[in-house]
Amino acid sequence: MKMKNWVKKFIIGVCAVMLTACAVQGEGSAAPTATASDEPVSGGTYIVRGAGDPYSFNPDLKVDDWGVVTYQNIFNRLVKQTVSNEVVGDLAESWEFSDDGLTLTFHLHEGVKWHDGEPFSSEDVKWTFDKIRTEGYQSNSFKQLSEITCPDENTVVFHLSEPNSGIVATIGWLGTFIMPKHIYDTPDYDWSTNPANFQPVGTGPFKFVSYEKSVAIRMERNEDYFKGAPYIDELIVSIIPDESTAFQAWQNGEVDDILGKAPSSEIAALKQDPNYNVYQYVATGRVYLSFNLKEGPFADVRVRQAVDMALDRQEILDKAAKGIGSVPETYMTPVFDWAMSETARIPDMDREAAKKLIEEAGYTQDENGYYFTCTLDTFESGNFKDTATVIQAQLKEIGIEVKLNISEIANFQTKVLDNYNFDMAMNSGSQGPDANAIENRIGSNGSLNISKYANPEIDELLKQGIAVSDKAERGEVYKQIQEILKRDLPMVIVTDEIYSYPIKATIHNHPLSQEKSTTLGTNEFSEVWIEQ
Repeated sequence: MKMKNWVKKFIIGVCAVMLTACAVQGEGSAAPTATASDEPVSGGTYIVRGAGDPYSFNPDLKVDDWGVVTYQNIFNRLVKQTVSNEVVGDLAESWEFSDDGLTLTFHLHEGVKWHDGEPFSSEDVKWTFDKIRTEGYQSNSFKQLSEITCPDENTVVFHLSEPNSGIVATIGWLGTFIMPKHIYDTPDYDWSTNPANFQPVGTGPFKFVSYEKSVAIRMERNEDYFKGAPYIDELIVSIIPDESTAFQAWQNGEVDDILGKAPSSEIAALKQDPNYNVYQYVATGRVYLSFNLKEGPFADVRVRQAVDMALDRQEILDKAAKGIGSVPETYMTPVFDWAMSETARIPDMDREAAKKLIEEAGYTQDENGYYFTCTLDTFESGNFKDTATVIQAQLKEIGIEVKLNISEIANFQTKVLDNYNFDMAMNSGSQGPDANAIENRIGSNGSLNISKYANPEIDELLKQGIAVSDKAERGEVYKQIQEILKRDLPMVIVTDEIYSYPIKATIHNHPLSQEKSTTLGTNEFSEVWIEQ
């Protein structure tokens, strides 16, 4: 890639760190199962489990976990993030910054077409990012983007008001898929109501065919894909909300890929089975608790500190996750080891000290030994229910009675994220691909800031963190941020995530496999082929 000076050094450094920390490992009974042939086979249908219905097929409008797999196969981004957290080209074949870091130029692949046959150009990129930075859910990530120009149809230039050392990594994340200007730039609809939101047209490896609510999303091979047509004929997202049902469907051969959502208790056996390869990697994802900071018991930081001190995180891993994961020690993901504070550390468990903090906040125990009662909201995903149950029991030990509200993710988002109607909420998610991505969760305008935490000092430090390129200087900024997070505690970290993805040995070129983990997007099936 064409990168210059300070940004080149920064991006290379990040990729090196992330690749080391998040290396993909394939495991089977011994070595990964040998294939019958190294030659890819064309044809077949690949069925992926989807946990729920997407809000729409507008990939940049709002956070939508259930739409991500479809987005990554119908649309493209300028650059994309791999499972190894590397940033590689997608619609852009190269890019470079100006010497002052204020101009970022992308050189686009030529001959790219939209699925309806219309030519793709730099104007589509400009239109998309003009919408994202004003109306998209990632708008807060592009505050420094002041103007976008198109010198020609294959070149697009981002003009920045100040340097942003994390912007390329952010462009490769979510909420940045390029959309067709010729379909969306119309006076008849805004981008939230355009009919194309349910008849999506992209440039990606698969074309949209149909969507039946609560049943399936069907896509077919894009023969004109600019990187070469996929091997498989059809990609289907089969919507199966219940994870036990999905796992059984996968074992029965009704589903080819459950996107890593195998029960933790099954991983050890799958590793020993030669019919599967189990890929494991350390991720920037964390399970964490958010709080209602405006009213209720958790508006007092001492009560939040009590929760932080009450958790036995190893017990949570052992009982809820069957040991899959790691005990967190820091208030930012440790993947960015160059930014970790040695002083702002998660405290050791001390339940007597936790009780004293609650009493200092003005609470006294009732006849049942409880200081107060609260709710914990979460949703059906992975081992969330089991994790919430263990947390419920642990907080009982310090006199907090917790009532669990476990719902579907759409209801969770409406209740918690949209309506701010909760006491305590449990969520998870990637806190990458750059250290500054934590802004989404703790910045005053962060799209995933569930607690609605607002601290001008944090906001200013986040600005500083992307304005410099030297890793040591950046690290000092994020260490200051961690000191404030320890003091204010807008969220309590529960576990760090280690993802385990069992894949059938007959599936080749999976984006999680060692040979493709540095070149394909995380859920991109453009090169998957099925051994016959």
